[in-house]
Amino acid sequence: MNLVNPRTFNPEIIYLFDPWTQSESHGEMHHHDFLEISILLEGESNYYFDQEPAKKIRAGSVMLFNPGVKHCEFQLPGTRSHQLHIGLKNISLEGFKRNRFPNKHPLLDLGKYHHQVLEKAWQLVKESNEERDEFQLMQKALLIELLVYILRGLNDEHSNVMPYLSKSQQRQQKIVNYTVYYLENHYKDEITLEKLAQDQFLSPTYLSKIFKEATGMSPINYLIEIRLKRAKDMLTNDQLTIKEVASAVGYQDAYHFSKSFKKLYGVSPSGILPKFKH
Repeated sequence: MNLVNPRTFNPEIIYLFDPWTQSESHGEMHHHDFLEISILLEGESNYYFDQEPAKKIRAGSVMLFNPGVKHCEFQLPGTRSHQLHIGLKNISLEGFKRNRFPNKHPLLDLGKYHHQVLEKAWQLVKESNEERDEFQLMQKALLIELLVYILRGLNDEHSNVMPYLSKSQQRQQKIVNYTVYYLENHYKDEITLEKLAQDQFLSPTYLSKIFKEATGMSPINYLIEIRLKRAKDMLTNDQLTIKEVASAVGYQDAYHFSKSFKKLYGVSPSGILPKFKH
């Protein structure tokens, strides 16, 4: 069962870190509006999943929390744990709600693919700690491999897989996926909501409605975030002026670009320029 369209599958890492949780540490029950993977690398810990009784989690355990799934971690006296936590968004699987995986329970049983997921987890930690050249690109490559092994494991364990979306919901998902794909690949162009809708023979109102339901923002605001994220990367890594960066990501007005950038990141573009560019 193939759930991924390689053209539109482009997961984004929100965070990736591997802390040691010390004895008697106790978190609060919480949930996220994105997807989180937590992998117990060493030691043991205890977790609450929604309303379930506390469960002891040992080294090698893989947990995947879909948006809205409540969970809480705590360490008993005399114990500690080393865990990898990965926050993700922009996840799209064919037939399922955006930013969700098809697991019924957060604690995964991945069968013969379990050891491969753990191997990729340790490689991610290594890349994160060493920060060698292009380590973020390597992290993304390793993450995609890890996600593929999780999907293979879930597919083998059919009892883990949640029901598909309805045909109407699947159609809406394809519209959203195409729109995201188009925005990510044409963000430099002049784009309007009307043009996005016209390309798919839809009304602007309908496209805006289903896109916002799936992503939490309008298509144009999504486009603005793409442009500004690309701009931030360019300002950090490329030897370009602010005006050149603004033009490269689709802004004709450098002042408007700077204003939008500061609104999103809380700092002006000049505030993140490397010293050699000042």
